[in-house]
Amino acid sequence: MALNFSAENHILSDPKSWFGIEEISRKEENCTFLYISYFDRIVLLWVLKSNGDTLFRSSEVVDDKTLIAEKAFDLNSFFDQDLRGFGILPAHKCEDRSLSETMPISLHDQSEADLRGEETPETTRRLNLCSKLIITPVADLLTEPEIVIVPERSLYRVPFSALRDKSDGIYISETHRIRIVPSLTTLRLIQDCPADFHSEVGAVVVGDPKVGKVYYMGGERTFVPLHCARKEAEMIGELLGVQPLLGERAKKQEVLQAMNSVSLIHIAAHGNAERGEIALSPSLATNTIPEEDDYLLRISDVSQVKLRAKLVVLSCCHSGRGEIKAEGVIGIARAFLASGARSVLVTLWAIEDEATEKFMRRFYRHLVDGDSVSECLHQAMKWLRSNGFPKVSQWAPFMLIGDNVTFDVKKQRKEEIDCEGQQ
Repeated sequence: MALNFSAENHILSDPKSWFGIEEISRKEENCTFLYISYFDRIVLLWVLKSNGDTLFRSSEVVDDKTLIAEKAFDLNSFFDQDLRGFGILPAHKCEDRSLSETMPISLHDQSEADLRGEETPETTRRLNLCSKLIITPVADLLTEPEIVIVPERSLYRVPFSALRDKSDGIYISETHRIRIVPSLTTLRLIQDCPADFHSEVGAVVVGDPKVGKVYYMGGERTFVPLHCARKEAEMIGELLGVQPLLGERAKKQEVLQAMNSVSLIHIAAHGNAERGEIALSPSLATNTIPEEDDYLLRISDVSQVKLRAKLVVLSCCHSGRGEIKAEGVIGIARAFLASGARSVLVTLWAIEDEATEKFMRRFYRHLVDGDSVSECLHQAMKWLRSNGFPKVSQWAPFMLIGDNVTFDVKKQRKEEIDCEGQQ
């Protein structure tokens, strides 16, 4: 995967190329696979059942007015639009964890912030069209409690958990767990990993790295502290029983060294919306202004680490973004999968600080209780919707990519305590 994560083979519409798919689907219990492709004005949908049955359906945009309203010529230009850009979210509700060059340095000057939070009428309309094209045609076939979605190209821009079943009007994430895989090739490689390949213990929790004044994109820039990211990391560290790496302790080299032997990685920091870079504390201890290589965690850095993590949580702005290619988004999340991680939880946009804190607390509480990652995501989103955060922009940006895993946190804590006692 590390050699080929940017050029994986997708399944094709030719049935002869579907060799081995039945075996892959049978290994996933209580799951329905939904493979989605599109061209011109047609969406192609394959539903793969765990018993090996494959059903095909399609949907089509037949009304020119629909595309005109979305300022699109075809579905390619429609899905290329940033469905995750929900307009402007006030700075007092959301600290900026992005590395976008368009973002001002000061949080107090973010009147022109892009790629931020609130729904707009246009966003609601686009989500309704996505629901009509993707979910409605196959809603009666999605009978298992979990849906594993295999998108292509710009479909990664779609927040699938926010799509609705037209028959009852409720979000599919109300009744189903949602998981994304870049391709069935990726899932097969994960399934074929030896049972002892991934670590069962250990966690690295990174929060609010002290970046300070650095060179970025050809000029000097000073990154502001992320107080909510620090609180998030402290809260998660307490739940997991580990000491988080905060501020100056979150140095690039130290984080890279710590990542290769643990079962869980959580990073709450500034993230680049386009290239997937994450800003950590500079490794240099000199008085010179750090260069990008000194503090930026890039795709190339992650690709060189042999990970054994079962889960990576990237609590950075737009961590699910990247370059759109035929096989989907090539970004920092894909690099973690390619380097050995079984699953990655990413965000599709920036959300309110309070909603993020509530989500992460619920997510990790379920994880500590032994629930699977997809169940943790499902329950955390449901809790947000029912407890004061009903807007799509508040609960729907989280996307789970890869395998569905579980943790024995109590066993992990016991082993860490025993290890400390021996020392």
